[in-house]
Amino acid sequence: MGILKRILFVCFFSIFSFLAYSQDSDNTEFWFVAPDAAFHHSDRPTFLMIATGSEPATVTISMPQNKYFKETRADTTTIMPANSSWKFNFTGAQVDSVENAYTSSGIVTKKGIHITSTAPVSAYYQIDGGNQKEIFTFKGKKALGKEFYMPFQAIYRIADNSSYKDQQFRQIQIVATENDTKIVIHPKSEKSVFKTATSTINSKSSEADRTKILNKGETLLWRENVRNTDDLTGTRITSDKPIAVTHFEDCVQDLTNTDRDPIGDQLVPVNNLGQNYIVVKGYSSANATDHVLILAVADGTTDVWIGHKGKKEELITSLKKGEYIAYDLGLGNAEPGAYFISTTQSVYCMHQSAADGGELGGAILPSLYAISGRSITFMQRQSGFNSMFLVFRDAAKSGFTLDGKPLPKHTVSDVGFGDWRYAKVSLPTSGGEKVSTVANSTGSFALGYFNGGSGTSLYGYLSAFGRFSFAGDTLYICGDNYTFDTPYAKKYTWTLPDSTTSNDSTFVTKKSGRYILEVNQDPFIVKDTTYLKLQNFNHILSAPEQLLVDKSFNFKIVLNPQKDPDNYFKKKYEWKFGEGASVATSDKDSVTVSYSSSGLKTISLKIWNEDAKCDSTVTRQINVLEASAGKVMYWRTDARNRDWNNVHNWSKTYLPKDSILLIPSKDTRVIMTSNAVNYPSLKDGKEHTDWSRYGQPEVNEIVFRYGSELYYQHLLKYNKAYINYNWGYYDGNLVAGQPTDSWENGIKLSRDTWHILAAPLKSIASGDFALAGYPFSWQKKFNVRQPDGSSVAEGDFSLPFETNDIKLETVNNAIAVKMAGFDANTIGYKDHKYLQNLHGVIEIPYFENNSEKEYYPWHNYDALSKISYFYYFDTNTLKLLNTPVGAMGRTGEAYRFVYETTDNQIPTDKIYKMRLNKDDEIGKNKEVMVGNPLFAPIDAKAFADENRTTIDETKGYKFLSDDGQTWEQHQEFAEGGKIPAWKAFIVTLKDGAVDVSFPLEGIALTKSLSASSISYKTKSLTADNTLSVQLLKEGFASGEPAVLRNNQYGNSADIRKMILPEGHAVPEVFFIDSEKGVANLIQNYRQGQKEVPIGVKTSDVHSRLSLQFKNVPMFTATTGVKAVLVDKYLNIKQDLARNATYGFNQRAVGLDKQSVDKTRFVLRLGNESRVTPDSDNGIAVVYRSGVLQVTANETIEAVTIYDSQGRMVYSPHSVGLAEYTHPITLKGGIFVVQVKTVSGKSKAEKITGY
Repeated sequence: MGILKRILFVCFFSIFSFLAYSQDSDNTEFWFVAPDAAFHHSDRPTFLMIATGSEPATVTISMPQNKYFKETRADTTTIMPANSSWKFNFTGAQVDSVENAYTSSGIVTKKGIHITSTAPVSAYYQIDGGNQKEIFTFKGKKALGKEFYMPFQAIYRIADNSSYKDQQFRQIQIVATENDTKIVIHPKSEKSVFKTATSTINSKSSEADRTKILNKGETLLWRENVRNTDDLTGTRITSDKPIAVTHFEDCVQDLTNTDRDPIGDQLVPVNNLGQNYIVVKGYSSANATDHVLILAVADGTTDVWIGHKGKKEELITSLKKGEYIAYDLGLGNAEPGAYFISTTQSVYCMHQSAADGGELGGAILPSLYAISGRSITFMQRQSGFNSMFLVFRDAAKSGFTLDGKPLPKHTVSDVGFGDWRYAKVSLPTSGGEKVSTVANSTGSFALGYFNGGSGTSLYGYLSAFGRFSFAGDTLYICGDNYTFDTPYAKKYTWTLPDSTTSNDSTFVTKKSGRYILEVNQDPFIVKDTTYLKLQNFNHILSAPEQLLVDKSFNFKIVLNPQKDPDNYFKKKYEWKFGEGASVATSDKDSVTVSYSSSGLKTISLKIWNEDAKCDSTVTRQINVLEASAGKVMYWRTDARNRDWNNVHNWSKTYLPKDSILLIPSKDTRVIMTSNAVNYPSLKDGKEHTDWSRYGQPEVNEIVFRYGSELYYQHLLKYNKAYINYNWGYYDGNLVAGQPTDSWENGIKLSRDTWHILAAPLKSIASGDFALAGYPFSWQKKFNVRQPDGSSVAEGDFSLPFETNDIKLETVNNAIAVKMAGFDANTIGYKDHKYLQNLHGVIEIPYFENNSEKEYYPWHNYDALSKISYFYYFDTNTLKLLNTPVGAMGRTGEAYRFVYETTDNQIPTDKIYKMRLNKDDEIGKNKEVMVGNPLFAPIDAKAFADENRTTIDETKGYKFLSDDGQTWEQHQEFAEGGKIPAWKAFIVTLKDGAVDVSFPLEGIALTKSLSASSISYKTKSLTADNTLSVQLLKEGFASGEPAVLRNNQYGNSADIRKMILPEGHAVPEVFFIDSEKGVANLIQNYRQGQKEVPIGVKTSDVHSRLSLQFKNVPMFTATTGVKAVLVDKYLNIKQDLARNATYGFNQRAVGLDKQSVDKTRFVLRLGNESRVTPDSDNGIAVVYRSGVLQVTANETIEAVTIYDSQGRMVYSPHSVGLAEYTHPITLKGGIFVVQVKTVSGKSKAEKITGY
C-alpha cells in the first residue's frame, strides 16, 4: 500500500455481523481457530464480534486449552439484550495468545476458541490491523465436519515483500471439538509441500507423518513450506470426529502488486456443499477483477456449467475430485452483474472481489438449496462501499424490509437461472455503526455483506450453509398458526401429525405435533423431523372488578387453562400494580396485594415465553373503594355456593337484589342471614371457600341471625361476634297468636313454646333472655324425673336458674327458653314494648350497646368495673326490684366463640372440651342437655367417636320437637346423623364423665336451616328384623314410632321413652317392659316372651287414633312368633299379619297422671317354633337342591330373601309371573323368603340353607 492509502486506512473501521434465522438452531455454538496474520503487516488488534437478533442471550467465550486466556480474561461472559452487539478485543500480547502462530506448522497447539449462547447469535472474527483487515464469518454447527478441501484462490499471489519478515503464508487452521480426534492431511501432489516442525510433507509422505491427534480445543496449523507453493488448492483434510477449519491467505496482492490484503473464511465440510450457486459481482476495478474458484470434491467427473441473463449456460469444464477452475467474472461494474453456476456434483465456490482498484476480499458462497432464512440481523459500518448482495426467488422480491421499512432504492434483476433473482442494494455511507435487520415476509433469501474502500475490503455471506434441517428437534412458536420457512428444493414431501402428506413448498399449519419434511436438494435427498409447539398466552387472570381499601387480593395468572400439552413453556413475569399498592412490582405468577388508597387502578402483567421468545402484556382496571363502601355486608339468601370469597354471595342489605360485588374486609360488619340456600364453609377447598384469591376470610364484626350457619368458623379472623335470638314481632295492632313479622325476614322462634338453645359465645348470662315482663320470658334447666306410679320418664324444664347472673358456659352452654305471646288480658303477655322495640330480636352481647340500653332496663353495665348488673322484677306489678342484684363480670371475651382459649385462640388440637355441670344437676339416668357450640351442624358420628369414653352411644340422642311438645329420639350416632346449630340436645353420660368434646372440624355439611328444618327429624328406627308401631291422629303420624327389636345377639340396649309434660295432648306410643316397669321407645324382644304391653299417651279423648304396625311378616319370620294385638278394653284381638292397622279412641278413664293408658293394649306373641303356611293366601315357597320355587294363585310382584340378621341377600327387579323359579346357593343358617302379590297379599317363609 502507498503511504496515503495507509493513512486513510487507519481512519477506517468496519464491522458487521449477522443472525440468520434459517430453519436450524446452528447459531448457538461456534468453534474457531484464528489464523496468524503477518505481524509486520499490522496484524493487530483483532476482535470477536457477536450480535443478537430479536432475542436476548447470555454468551460465553472460552479457550478450553489456553491457560493464558483463562488467567488473564475475566470478561468472558455477558448478558446481551436483543439487537445488540458485543465486541471482544484482543490487543498487544493478547493477540499472540489467540493467533495460531505461523511458526507452529505441524505442531499441536492450544488456540481453539469456543463460543456458546443461550439464543441464536451471529459471530465473526476480524483482523483489524492498520494495513490489513479481514473477517471470518462463523458457520456454527454447519462448520463442523470430517472432510474438507482447501479452496485457495489461484489468481492472486502472496506478496513476496521482505518488509514482512517472511511471515506471510497460506494457512490451513484446524480445531478439534472432541478429545482423541485423529486428523489427516492429504496433500494433492508432490508439489504440495507443507512445513512441519522439523521438515516437510507432501503427497508422498507416510500417513503417520501426515496425522495428528488432538483433544477438544486443541489446534493444528498446516502452512505452505514457501510462499506461493504450487498445487495447494484442493488439499484434503479428514478426521474421525467433527473439526472446524479456517482458510487463510495472508498479504494477497493485486495484479499490479499495488494493494495487499488477506483473504479468509471459515469453511464448511463437503457434506454441506451444493451444486447450484449464484455469484453477485462486487466492486473490483482497475487492478483486480471478480473471480470465482470452483473446486470439485466428489468421485468421478463433475461438469461445471456457467451462465447469466442473456446467455445460455455453457459447459466450461469437467473436474475430477480435488481439481478446480478459477473463472474470471470481469470487473465489478461491468455487465452481467451476476452469474449462475450449476454442477453435476457438489463443489466449493469461493468468490473474490475488490474495492477501490485492488483491495481484495473473499467469501465462501452458500449453495442455492442452503438458502432458507427470512430474517438476517447484521451490523453495518456506514462508510465506503457499503452494500448488500441479495439472492432470492421471484416470489420474494416484494417482501423485503430493512429495519421494518422498505429497502433503499434498488433494482431486482434476473440472473437467468429459473425464477432466481438478485439485487445489489447500496446502504448509507455515513452514520457510523448500526445494527440492522433485513427481513422478507414472502420468501427466503441469502445476504452477502460487502464493505470496503481505499484501505481494505470486507466480504462475507450471511446465510445458512449446508443442507436443510429444521431449527431444532422442537420448534416453540408464538401464535395460533405457523408457516414453515422451507428451504429451496426441487421437491417437497411433508408427513403431518395425522399421518397425511402434502407436497407444498410452503406449509401453513394450525396444529401442534410432529412434522417430517423430505426435500430433494439436488443431489441430496434430505429428511428431517421436528415437533412443532404452537403456543399462545391464553390465560385466566384472577383479578377483582372491585376491591375495598386494605383488602388483600391474590392476583394470579393461570396460563394454558385448556391444558394443551404443547402450550406449556418456560415463562417470566413482570407485574405493575400502580399507585397505592402494597407491592409495586413482582416477578411471580401470583402476588398478594392490597391498596391504601381508593380510585381506579390499572394493573399490568407482562409475560415472556422464554421458549418461543415472545411476550404479551395483560392489563386490567379495578375499582378500589373506600372501606366505608363495605362497612356492612349481608350473606345473600340466594348464595350460589358455600364460597365466602365469592362476590356474588354478598349484598348490601338482606335483600339479594342489593348486590355489592365485594368481599368483606377486616373493617366489615357481616350479617349472616336466615333462610339461605347455601351457607359459607370457610375451609380452603373446592366445595368450600377458595382462599387462593382473597385469602383467609376476615371481618371486623359478624352477626349471626337465628338459623344462620357458618361451617369451619374457627378459620374466621374476626374481632367481635354477635348472636341473634329471634322471636318475631307484631306489626301494627297486637293480636293473639304468633307474631306476624320477623326482622329482615329471618327465621323466628315460636312464642309460648319451649326451645332448648345453644349458647355459642362466651359470657352469655341466664338473665340475658329476660325482658322484665315486657313480655314474660322463662329460662330453665333440663331435668329428668319419673313421677311416682308412672312408667314413663319425663324430660322437662322444672329446674330454674338460681340467679340471673349464671354464665351458660357453666351449664353446658345450653338453656331452655320460652317467650310469651300476646294476650290482651294478662300481665306479662299484654305489653311487649321492650321486645317490640328490639323487633323481636335479643342480640347478645348487648351490654355495651348504648343505642338499645333503654330496652334492657333490668340490666346495667359498669364500663369502668366491667360488670353487668341484673335486676329482678315483681311478676305481679312488673316493677323492678332494687334487691337482690345479680352481677357478672364480662368484657371483650363476650364477643368471642365459646370454644376459644383465654387469649382468643382455637385449641391446639382443634377439640373443644366442654366442662359438664355438677353431677347433682344430672339426672339419675345420666341424661344431660348440652348446647352445640358451633354455628354449623355437628356430624353425629364424629361427635360420638370423640366421646367414646364419656357418652353412652347405645342410648342415642334426643331433640326437642319444633312445637316443643315431644322428644325426638335418634337411635344411634350413625353415619349421616346431624346435630343442628343453635340447638341443645340430650345425651346419656357414662359414669365418671366430666366433660364432652366437640371436634371443631367434625361438622356435617347440609343445606340451609329453614324454619321447618332447624330441628332434624328422627332417623327411621326400624330395621328388617324389627316390629314398629306408629300412632296416627286423624290419619297423620304423631310422635315417634315405637320399636320392638329382635335383638338376637343381645348387643343392643333398650332406649327409654321420654315425654314432655306440657305435651300431654300429643298422642305418643311406646312399649312397656313389664319386668322393669319402664316405658321404652326401643325395646328388645326376649326369646319366649308371650306379651308386650303397649302404652298410649294423650289427653285427647275425642280424636280418632290408630296403631299402625309395620314389618309384621319379617318380624314373624325372623322370630318364629305370630303377632296379635289385643285391646283389653274392647276385648278385641287382631292378627297383625292380616291387618296391621287398628283404629280407636283414647278412653277417658284408666289414664294415669301422665295421660298414659298402659293397661289397654297388649301385643300377644304366639308360641310357635315355625311359621305355619297360610293356605288362604294361596302362596307356597319351596327351597330344594339349590332351587327356589314360589307359586301363587295370582301374579307375583316381588320376591325377597333375607338372612337371619335381616340383611337382604337376593331380590329380582321384577317377577310378573304366577310361578317363579330361580337357582340360588344359600349356605348355612336360616333364611326368610318374603313374597308379595299384585293384590297386596304377602307371605314370609323360613327356609334352611345347606
